[in-house]
Amino acid sequence: MGAKSFGRVSKGSLTLVAGTACLLLAACATAPVIHTRMAVGANLSGAHTFAFVRHPGTDHGRYKSLTTQRLERDVTQQMEARGYSLVAADAEPDLLVNFRVRTRDHIEGGMGPAFGGYWGGFGPYGWGWGGWGWPMGWGWSGYYGDVRTVTSAALTISVIERSNRSVIWSGTASQDVSQHELYHPDRSLDEAVNQIFAHFPVAAGAR
Repeated sequence: MGAKSFGRVSKGSLTLVAGTACLLLAACATAPVIHTRMAVGANLSGAHTFAFVRHPGTDHGRYKSLTTQRLERDVTQQMEARGYSLVAADAEPDLLVNFRVRTRDHIEGGMGPAFGGYWGGFGPYGWGWGGWGWPMGWGWSGYYGDVRTVTSAALTISVIERSNRSVIWSGTASQDVSQHELYHPDRSLDEAVNQIFAHFPVAAGAR
């Protein structure tokens, strides 16, 4: 293969490369990982009403956070689609629902030695460009680093039997999230709730 010349990269080529990189990143995106648990002997099909706990894990003050409001809306849609009716918390509902969101940062990647090429060689009189010796060689040129901070988020929805104050079912969706998703979480919350309720013991429209 002959030598290649490297000229100026066109703007169109850069756009093509950037677009390809975005497609590759999108292809690497994965759906949330779902884990569910259910109490022994639990029977959710016998319940008819539900409400939300007064102070869910997504609130940290005397007010209802935007995250809580979004989750209450999403879960209400899912529960009503399964025949449950939303009532006030003091109306003694059959079920209570609680939320919890956790985030954790961890480091991925690593570092290692980098090697690069150089032209020239060692001739009989030492270093020279061309002349005697190898026209091209390889040498250590420092270290490369591919270390990045990744944020993992986990949403847990717990369904509680009000009569004995015990969790009878819970579902957790966990996933690595981007900075954009952290600053604009509504879409991620919607998807996480949908994925969790896809594993709910009572299917939509089954009641």
